[in-house]
Parts: sequence; structure tokens; C-alpha cells
Amino acid sequence: MGRNVRRSSPRSWDNKGVTSRGSARRKAPSSGRRPKSLSTGRLIGLFFFFVLAFAAMGARLFVLQVLEAPAYAKIAAKQRVRTVDFPARRGAIFDRSGQALALSVDLQTIYADPLNVANAKKEAAKLSPVLGMGRSDLVRKLSASNQFQYLARKVPPKVSRAVKKLNLAGIYLQREPRRFYPGGRLASQVLGFAGVDGTGLAGTEHQYNGILTGTPGHLTLEQDPAGRPLPQATFHYSPPRQGTSLFLTLDKTLQYFTELTLKRALSQYHAIRGTAIVMRPATGQILAMANAPDFNPNRPQDSPTALQRNLAVSDVYEPGSAYKLVTASGALEEKVVTPRTTFSVPESIAVSDRVFHDAEIHSTETLTVKQIIEQSSNVGTIEMGLRLGARKLYEYERKFGFGSPTGLDFPGESGGIVTPVKDWTGPTIATVPIGQGVAVTPMQLLTAYASIANGGVWVQPKLLYATMGGNGKVERTPPPDTRRILSRRTAAEMTNIFAGVVKRGTGVAAQIPGYEVAGKTGTAQEPLPTGGYGNRYRATFVGFAPAQHPSLAVLVTLDDPTPIWGGASAAPTFKTIMQFALRREGVPPTGNAAKAARAIAASQSGNAPGHD
Repeated sequence: MGRNVRRSSPRSWDNKGVTSRGSARRKAPSSGRRPKSLSTGRLIGLFFFFVLAFAAMGARLFVLQVLEAPAYAKIAAKQRVRTVDFPARRGAIFDRSGQALALSVDLQTIYADPLNVANAKKEAAKLSPVLGMGRSDLVRKLSASNQFQYLARKVPPKVSRAVKKLNLAGIYLQREPRRFYPGGRLASQVLGFAGVDGTGLAGTEHQYNGILTGTPGHLTLEQDPAGRPLPQATFHYSPPRQGTSLFLTLDKTLQYFTELTLKRALSQYHAIRGTAIVMRPATGQILAMANAPDFNPNRPQDSPTALQRNLAVSDVYEPGSAYKLVTASGALEEKVVTPRTTFSVPESIAVSDRVFHDAEIHSTETLTVKQIIEQSSNVGTIEMGLRLGARKLYEYERKFGFGSPTGLDFPGESGGIVTPVKDWTGPTIATVPIGQGVAVTPMQLLTAYASIANGGVWVQPKLLYATMGGNGKVERTPPPDTRRILSRRTAAEMTNIFAGVVKRGTGVAAQIPGYEVAGKTGTAQEPLPTGGYGNRYRATFVGFAPAQHPSLAVLVTLDDPTPIWGGASAAPTFKTIMQFALRREGVPPTGNAAKAARAIAASQSGNAPGHD
């Protein structure tokens, strides 16, 4: 057994079936590269895609949440927020002493919420006789798809009580102020009227609508789509603020008497219409302004628009001999004549291609300037105008304010018609001195005569006396504009001339016992729209009293009266108004009233009213 046996080292097997000695053999590396899952370019592209996507979303969010946020907030609020308006009470209008001329009273407005109406046909049948509306119209409104329908606005109390008594589902009442004019037709064209929504549509109501109208109140609340208030929702209430009230310069009592007298004159003299104005010449304050016929501002829809105009400021007419004020004043101021300067006055005079006549046939007379105006001679006045000259005549037309609005601050005021001197034709130098070919408003003419009463100072007419805000504080309006247009000497000479017109001239019917009156008559043919003159006449008397210390100025004009003469129709009407106004203002007589009355009776017994 001594035989040697050689042992080999033990073998090992790896998991791949490859034998190794001592330690397993490493697998030989592969000759190819391992592949990547995504390329670098794709990663970069994906990164920029997400950057752009988030940038776009950010931009859209910026637009929605910043730029368009207010618009969307309004849309959201509109869906859930409801605003209920409470109309403000309109300011009142008073006369100078505080008597009411226009007020706002609370009435009920009937409206419906169709979504809450139980049976449209049945409710319409009950409402129709109460509201005076057709059933079909009511059914249509009660069946509407929205939540609000007006049925009747600002109804009388008996109507609102009847509707409330019916107790119908979806029918509601809301208080609204309505304009009311306690005097009815009193000062209707001066006051104007307000519409159903409280907006001034004419007259003073329109002119001062901005301050008469108050600030409406608002109630803002949140509600669900069905119209129910949201629980614990906030609401905001802003109370309405009443508008500013006005005090006019009018005297209610004098206004009533002036209107009454004017209406009687229309009936007595068979005139178509008329205007009368009472003014304090020193201050320009209008105490009365009347037009006839008139209208009821409580029911303006019942009257034509023509009756709603304030003829005293809106309509123009040829003044005729009353315009001789301009010719005589200009000639005296320029010292081309004196009151005692004489003219040889024939019955007619030819100027250019026209012949002008006096109202009465007479032989050639020698008349002073004073007598020419007292007798209202057309021929004598034309001769005076020729001596003054066209340029100066036009200059004094403008000085007296003709051709421009007076500035009364009233809607629709006309400036009249005055032809510039450069456009005058051959006969114009003769027509203007006697008040033909020009057009004036009654307010312009009265203001011109008030300038004589003021010693040659033109004073702007005034209608607004004071204002009163919601705090009750009254503030007087500023004084009117003034300008001197004539010297005191010329104004005094014209006053004496106009006093002679009433004492012994064409205006004797304007005499008032105890008072010296100064004034002028006017009778003018009314021009036709197609040119030339027709058979209608406009009669005028305008003057002031007491003559030497004037307190009041009055104008009366009548359209186509019978008799046609201003001295026979407008002058007596002037007398009635002026006499009452002097007593109303407490103006003492200037002399012995009884003696003056006897003198007036004696002067009128032998002298009929003048033909002018």
C-alpha cells in the first residue's frame, strides 16, 4: 500500500456552470454600449413646454383676477345685489313772502311682481275697474317674465286705498312724490310744470331743475336668485336728500289780480291773447307776469303747447309807437334836439319808395318834440330819426337792450329782432323810429321803459329772489347787472314827455287819481308770414308811476283788440293793474286824490283816448 496517490485541488462551480479555481472567473465585458431611456433634447423641450403652459395659466389668472376682476365682480353683484331707489322730494317754489306756488306731495305708485302673482286673469279683472285700465294690458303685465311692472304711477289716495283693500298677491304700493300746484292756473307759464318722473319740463321748473331736484336715496341688499334676502347679508341705506327750494320775486296776490284783470280785458276788448308784467324798476324784480289764455300745470297734457309758453319772454312782436322811446331818447341824448325843438309836420312823408302817414288826417303843423311824442306823430318821429341818423339810431336800439335777451334767466327767452345798420335798406331809416321792422319781447320793452324810471340806468330784470337748502338756510340771490345808457338829464326830459302823454296825449285813459303816471301808447299792424301787413293789430301801453319818483313799472299788450288803439284798450287795463299795485305796495299818492280825480274827469270829458 505504499503506493503514493496524487490528489488534485477541489473544483468549484459558479452559478453559470463555469469552473474556477480558488475564485470564480469574471465574465468578459460586452463589446456594445448600454442605451439611454430619454435624450437630452427631449428633456429640454418638455421643460420649456411646462414653462410656457404655466406662464399662459398665470397670464390668464392675472387677466381674470386683476384686469377683468371689476367687470366680473359687477356681474356677480348684479346676480345677488339689488338696489331699491327712494326718490327725493323736489324743492318747493314760493312767492316772495313764502306762499306756496309749487309743492311735492306723496302719492302711491302701484306695481306688480309677476313671479308672485297667483292668477293674472283674476287679478286683472279686479284691478281693471279700480285703475281704469284695460284687462288685456293688465294681464300682459301681470304675466311678464321679469320681477317688476309699473301698473299706475302716483295715483290719487282713493285709488291707492282701493288697491290696498283688494289685498292681491304680487301687487304692491310704493310711495312717490308728485308735483302739485296749489294755485291751479296761477302763474302757470312762469312756473311751468314737472313730468311724472319729477323732472322740470317747462318754465321755472325747467330752468332751475338742477337745484330743485334732490339726491335720491338707495337701499342695497343681497338676495338669492328667487329674490329672497340672504340671511346675515349686509345692506347699505342712503337716505334721500330734498332739493333746494326757491323764492320767486312774484307777489302771489298781485299775480292773481293781474291775471284776473288781463282775462277780463280779453273778454271786454275781444282780444285773442294778452300779456301784462309788473316790475320794480329800481331792482328789476318782477312782481307779476301774466299771460292769457293760460293752462293748468296740474294737468299739462290737457292743454296745447302754445298755451304753455311764457309770451312775455318767448314771443316777439312789432311794438309800434311804444318804440318811439328809442328815437326820442337818442335824439335828446345826442343833443340834436331839445324837448322844445320844433318840426314842420305834414300828414305824410315819403322816404325811399314808401309813404308814411300819421294816424289822423291833418294839415301841416308845427310841433315840438314833446308834442310829437304826446300826439304820437309818425311823421314827426321819422323827421326826428332822420336828424339823429341811422348809425346813432341803431346804437341806441342796442343800448336799450333790443336785439339781445334781457338775461332774466328764463328758458326760451328771445333776443328779439334788430337789423344791423349795415343791412338797412332805403325805408329802414323811417320804419325803425316808429317801431316797424323790429321785433321785441314784452319783457325787453318794459325793461327799456324802466331805464327811464331809473334815471337812465338799465337794470337787468330778476325773477329769482332767494333759495333755501335742506338745512333751512335762506340765501338771497345777488343783485342784478346794471349799466347807464342815458344821462339823468335825458331821462328826466323823457319822463316829463311821457307824463304829458298821459296828461293830455294818447294815454289819458291811463290816468290814476292821486298819482302822476308817465307812459306811452303803441298800436302796430301785425306782419304777415308771407310779408307785408294784415288786418290784425297789437295794442300796447307801458309806463311807470309815480312819474317823478317811480316805484312800479307796468306793461300791457293785447293781441287784436277792439278798439285796436293802445290808448283805448291797453291803457285802461294798465290803469287797473297799476292802481291796485300801487296800493298793494303802499305807495302814497303824489297829490290830492280828490282834486286829481276831478282834474282827470275834466280832461277826459273833452278828450277821447288817443288813436295810438
